[in-house]
Amino acid sequence: MSDLIRHEFIVILLSYFLGAIPFSHLIARWRAGINIREHGEGNAGARNVYHVVGPLWGTLVAVLDVGKGLAAYLIASRMALDPTTVLVAGFAAPLGHGFSPFLRFRGGKGVATTVGFLLGLQPWPTLAGALLYGLAYFLLHDFNRAIVVGVVGVIFLPLLFGDSPRQVAYTLFLFLMLAVIKIIDHAHERAVWARDPWRSGSPGFHPEEPEVQPETRDMRPGV
Repeated sequence: MSDLIRHEFIVILLSYFLGAIPFSHLIARWRAGINIREHGEGNAGARNVYHVVGPLWGTLVAVLDVGKGLAAYLIASRMALDPTTVLVAGFAAPLGHGFSPFLRFRGGKGVATTVGFLLGLQPWPTLAGALLYGLAYFLLHDFNRAIVVGVVGVIFLPLLFGDSPRQVAYTLFLFLMLAVIKIIDHAHERAVWARDPWRSGSPGFHPEEPEVQPETRDMRPGV
């Protein structure tokens, strides 16, 4: 292996391990003493922490997950000798989040980590997509629909900012990878959701409500 290949491989590996830092798991353990993947939607991510542990801690996880994605971009863009390595690092960071060696190669979907990386790679389209998400949430009061609007914006808005169609294709493939991670983890998420759902709200991938056992009444006279 040449020195160049070894160097670029180390850059990609660093991005992977940055993405693999399980902030949601660590904060849920610290604040509630729980394994976050065994509660709520079964996902090691900010939204699950928000609903299960508390809004403050979920927001903190979101900031940290975006931060590690941005850090992966900044490190890769400064260390990589080949621009292609930076693009590969964009896949490595959310893969680390979804398949973290610190969680026995399980994790979360990686949306926040991906957004963090894109915040470095294409800052203005990503910020505009975030504003679209905020506007959609304000109008629809539905996180799931709003996040779809935001993701579509992040994917296609680079064209309005003068980026090439290749940038759109790259961003599209990033989010398609996240969809694959979601599909892989779907059975686990459904099983966890069935036994311990959020008290309010829906992840969007479980449209049916958890079964609620009807209350039984004691029909004995005088009771």
